[in-house]
Amino acid sequence: MRKIIVMLTVIAIVFACSNDSESRSEATFDVAKLRSEFISEIETPATTAFVNSVTDLNTAIVAFYNTTSQTNLESLRTQWKQTAKAFAFIEIMDFGEIQSSLIMSSFYTWGANETAINDYIASTNPITETTINARSTNTRGLSAIEFLLFENAITETLNDFSNTRRKEYLKVLGENLVKKAQILNSAWASYRSTFINNSSTGINGSVNMLVNQINVLLENVKRFKIGEPAGFQSTSTINTIALQAEKSEFSLNLIKENIAAVKSIYFGTANSLDNYVSAVTNSNEINDKILGVINAIEGDIATLENTSLSNAITFNISGVTKLYESINVLIVLVKVDVASALSVTITFTDNDGD
Repeated sequence: MRKIIVMLTVIAIVFACSNDSESRSEATFDVAKLRSEFISEIETPATTAFVNSVTDLNTAIVAFYNTTSQTNLESLRTQWKQTAKAFAFIEIMDFGEIQSSLIMSSFYTWGANETAINDYIASTNPITETTINARSTNTRGLSAIEFLLFENAITETLNDFSNTRRKEYLKVLGENLVKKAQILNSAWASYRSTFINNSSTGINGSVNMLVNQINVLLENVKRFKIGEPAGFQSTSTINTIALQAEKSEFSLNLIKENIAAVKSIYFGTANSLDNYVSAVTNSNEINDKILGVINAIEGDIATLENTSLSNAITFNISGVTKLYESINVLIVLVKVDVASALSVTITFTDNDGD
């Protein structure tokens, strides 16, 4: 009986010491710095870059509107890709007051409603920033601009823009995008201090929202940007038209930027999520696994970069499958290992299999 009591006492002491050690480790990590550095080193530069890129896109649209030449069209197409990439990086930052404002859906709701766009251009309805803003998000924003610029080859596209109303529609899309970018910029200017000072540990806490949004983005990449177009989810039928940025053949580049944003938020500052996890767990095991999987995803993307994602789905489905599975592994690490370590409640789950 004494041996049993002694053993129970030892176990209790070890357990208490373990818990105490974990508490001390967590106490040594400054979560407020995590929140502050996310804003100052990741969100603010990324939002600024996106707003500037939208301005540059509008400038290129105006140049093309004034002089509808091949040179200006090629420059405009290039700038569209840069702006789409800038959005792909901030796509993950849709939470809190930003999410409540619904502003992010104004930028890139794919795919474009091509029939509605063409019908409006063919009509006699006024083409103004006000009338376009009142239309559904898949008839404006980056997806609508992509449709107008990339639907056809260069020569045919230039011929299409001999239609004055088509040029007007494009010009107003640029103006509308600039206004939306200004709204986003103002929304973040108002929300930043709230995010930094939000020390809640519940589902509305800043860290909880960050981890959840990493999960949401990865789930969306897995399902909507790869799974459904490749026939891995919802249906076994391949439908490459459902790809984001299908017409510009820029789908894989945007996924690459999405992953870069995840990596930046998790590892990117002196006091980011990886440091928090290692402080709480007294280990780098979870972080090493996550870095390994992100490296694998980057490698999977690199093997497909010599072609479009649409062609890869058609001719290299095994490479696409590998990318899809690697992203799924990262999702599990985030929603199970990271969430458990940081006592985060995952509020979004993709229930469509896999």
